[in-house]
Amino acid sequence: MVSQKVNISVALCTYNGEKYLSEQLDSIFLQSVYVDEIVICDDLSTDQTLEVIQSYLDKYPERIKLIVNEQNLGYVKNFEKAISKTTGDLIFLSDQDDIWLKNKVETVLNEFKNHPTKNVFSHDLEILSENGEIIKTSFWESPNFKKQFNNAQILEYLLFEKNVFPGMTLGITKNAKEEYFPLKKINTTIIHDYEIVLKSCNDEKFMIIPEVLSSYRIHEGQNIGFNNNKKPKDDLSEIYDKIKRLKFVENSVVGLNLNPKLYSNYKKKCKSDYKQFISNLSFPKNIITHLKMKYYYKILNF
Repeated sequence: MVSQKVNISVALCTYNGEKYLSEQLDSIFLQSVYVDEIVICDDLSTDQTLEVIQSYLDKYPERIKLIVNEQNLGYVKNFEKAISKTTGDLIFLSDQDDIWLKNKVETVLNEFKNHPTKNVFSHDLEILSENGEIIKTSFWESPNFKKQFNNAQILEYLLFEKNVFPGMTLGITKNAKEEYFPLKKINTTIIHDYEIVLKSCNDEKFMIIPEVLSSYRIHEGQNIGFNNNKKPKDDLSEIYDKIKRLKFVENSVVGLNLNPKLYSNYKKKCKSDYKQFISNLSFPKNIITHLKMKYYYKILNF
């Protein structure tokens, strides 16, 4: 029995990306399996980005589809547009300044074929400096996160902590595109990749591929990126941020129709963490801190 051909699409967004774009495009065209189409949406670049793209378009006219926006859409809407214009069965999201390992598409494609119930796939990545030096060998080396998490555990982590699945690690199925688009864009924190993964996890259709398949470059010119210089917070700041996040979790659960238990679970976690935090303070500091949190910051709404 001959397996049916899976068409591969790439949704690539550009904006003033002339410096690294060639290296990214080369890594896509050098994949171990054939990429059928690359949909590039340019958000009115003012540098030589379009000239770089044109040089590849001259070589691969049948594989590149270039769309130049009539007005600047911004990062999220530009990706939404690029993804909507793809026609493939499996769609890869691509930034303009990263590098794909040669077996990236092949590895995700195999998982797609072997796990037909899954609709969004994400792989690990390494972090590069602007000059190409490796800063971090795994993006998933984050506190409290484990590659062995199931979908329910990932969903809690994404809402309670942060997103650890940047768009350039994602492969989404055509079915996921049809089901999850247009994006709801309920706030500025939950951008396109964050929303897609939340919805997929809620549907129990998300899959982690615990293998580094891309290099993620940190540089001054990127729109949204990994922050390698975050300063550690003190205990008071930590608990303040946790409790303040309650509203974000509630709005996300309601806005994206996620499991309602997520909000009640986070509320219980906040109560428990706050109780533990207060109990560790000396008297009368615990009384003063509690009064300040309740009446000055007004965030103890549980």
